[in-house]
Amino acid sequence: MANQRHLDISIKASYYTLNGLTEHTERVWVVFHGYGQLAEFFIRKFKGLDPEKNFIIAPQGLSKYYLEGVYGRVGASWMTKEDRLTEIANQYSYIDAVLNQFNLANKELVFFGFSQGTATMGRYAAHAKIPFTKMVIWAGTFPPDTDPVDWEYLSGDEDIEYFTSEEDIYFKEEMIDQQNETVRKALGKAPTLHWYAGGHKVIPEIVNTI
Repeated sequence: MANQRHLDISIKASYYTLNGLTEHTERVWVVFHGYGQLAEFFIRKFKGLDPEKNFIIAPQGLSKYYLEGVYGRVGASWMTKEDRLTEIANQYSYIDAVLNQFNLANKELVFFGFSQGTATMGRYAAHAKIPFTKMVIWAGTFPPDTDPVDWEYLSGDEDIEYFTSEEDIYFKEEMIDQQNETVRKALGKAPTLHWYAGGHKVIPEIVNTI
């Protein structure tokens, strides 16, 4: 019978930033891409934000793969069901290391998750317990497996925004109530619901207004 074993190793992993982190920066965005995307391209969705006031950090899922067949375009995934808890622990260590590169003191922190990235964002925020001013759940599902105790560090003044589209191929009507209940159970408040046209994608023109 095969026995699964784990060991700790040191790896090199990439992430992307947009604009500069300066004394004029007001908001720092930590943005989590969706399944099959790369941070390099996902971060471009935020180019319309005022570059003097906004600094964007885009971690990238540690698992990369060819989107079609065995060559061509490459995408990344945050995790699968295989060895799930180990994958989540690796996410925490990696994102911790990314954010530790920067001094985020006296900046408003915005968490933004798209599609698969919303679950990663939610779990990480519960793990890291870094105070934030806004959390954006975009066309994804907030993780149902966080403990309300993990969110006791919040002040209650945070803005929780939920963007969804009836044109999204993954959209189902019952998702609205499920999402509201999951977020309320964890964070103590339901998200503000926003409808948008455009399907399963991030709309930069809307991002610019957040």
